[in-house]
Amino acid sequence: MTKRTDIAEIRSLLTSMLAADKTDDALDLVTTMLVALQEDNDRLQARIARLLKDRFGRRSEKIPAAQLALFLEASEAIPETVEMRVPVPAHTRKKTPHGRKPLPAHLPREVVVLEPAAELLTCAVCGTAKTCIGHETSEVLEFEPGHFKVLVYERAKYACRPCGGEVVIGPTGDRPLDSGLPGYGLLADVLVRKYAEHMPLHRLRGSYARLGVELPVSTLADWVAGGTDQLDPLAHAVWARTFTSHVLQADDTGITVLDDQKPGGSKRGHIWCYLGDQRWASYVYTPTWSGDGPCSFLKGRRGWVQADAYAGYDALFNQPASAAREVGCWAHARRRFVKALDRDKRAAFAVQRIGELYAIDRDAKERGLDAAGRHALRADRAPPILDSLKTWIEEIRPQTLPKSELGGALTYALNQWTPLQRVFEDGALELDNNACERALRPVAVGRKSWMFAGSDDGAVRAATLYTLLGTCRLHGVEPVAYLKDVLRKLAGGWKQNRIDELLPPRWQELHAPPQPVAASA
Repeated sequence: MTKRTDIAEIRSLLTSMLAADKTDDALDLVTTMLVALQEDNDRLQARIARLLKDRFGRRSEKIPAAQLALFLEASEAIPETVEMRVPVPAHTRKKTPHGRKPLPAHLPREVVVLEPAAELLTCAVCGTAKTCIGHETSEVLEFEPGHFKVLVYERAKYACRPCGGEVVIGPTGDRPLDSGLPGYGLLADVLVRKYAEHMPLHRLRGSYARLGVELPVSTLADWVAGGTDQLDPLAHAVWARTFTSHVLQADDTGITVLDDQKPGGSKRGHIWCYLGDQRWASYVYTPTWSGDGPCSFLKGRRGWVQADAYAGYDALFNQPASAAREVGCWAHARRRFVKALDRDKRAAFAVQRIGELYAIDRDAKERGLDAAGRHALRADRAPPILDSLKTWIEEIRPQTLPKSELGGALTYALNQWTPLQRVFEDGALELDNNACERALRPVAVGRKSWMFAGSDDGAVRAATLYTLLGTCRLHGVEPVAYLKDVLRKLAGGWKQNRIDELLPPRWQELHAPPQPVAASA
């Protein structure tokens, strides 16, 4: 029924109904209006309370046991923004000289002499030993923790003086970017500062300037692009291992991306995180929030996929021949009941029951049980908890306004009941998707600093770096040392069939310090 907001019209309509002896119709009209008004009021009150809590309250969803007990006792249901345009005065851009500035003279120099191969030092014409006739010099700016230094590559040139035979020269210096200035350590530092420490390039420029080296932001951006492109094969290798993991978790977060084709000059893109067995962290960028993004990455997936109830996954799970099995997230279900607690204390029952499910997993962890042991413990203790929760939801839902906070929580839990129950089919499955949410925190923290990606290509490169740095974080790998080493090996023509050795967990094994040998008795 269409809501009526004209009080005079409503009064007139009710008066005519009563005069025509249509008392039941009048009562139905008043009841319908009161229910609609109550739903609107509850929804608005809940929104106000949520905004106030977000602004002034604590963010944690943990509820002290004593407070939850009070809620249980109190419950009777237990068993436009305006765009401003400011004129900018015209200005003339100053012409800047082109070309690379020489590296500061005050930086320490480390000379590396590059000799030609020994067999080239003898003249092929007359057999006389060639004489060094000079050096061809180039410089690479290198960075070590706390200071810069310059590697001076002197390529020795040799010629045969008696006959003037062919001149030979030492090999080119080792550097990650063709004709580029940075050394491997500096390039690794730039990538880690930007994507692991969330430092925008203009701030990084200032940090380096305080150490005595002026580097334009455009130069740093070129280095980021060049270094990331070299790391692309490693990111694809991580994605492949994520895809074939036993348990795959998925989640996403939005980022602002500049796009002059969109109103306002920007759009909302999305970074998707796929966590494989909590060993592989894959990040993928999509320019929209369409379900085509995750469905494309997960196409052909066989096995568990744990995610929230985002409708974009439906095309993956609802295919008749799909081998991907949807697993729900109990944290998402619990979060809705926690939000409902402020308006309806009956939600405490669900919070309590879900807490008991988490207590089972805590007990399994304290006992040191493996996946099979946790599965057996859950099978023994979870069924009565799930049965009582399901019964409570079905009993209380007809008594609850559908659009209220509690009504929404009940609907979510009931619609997701089958995926939520699948958690208990495999001990390797977690109760929630929180590990994947935590893996997205660096993106959320980073966007507060760098605010936006400059383009879709820039966002794709960010996903590549987040993939490698996120996987390093899962294995405790020091990112600067890792990137410095793998960039050097990739630039040296590392073979594709040995790419596994450059992935963070394997790299860590190969570079772990040797264990001391126990002295014999």
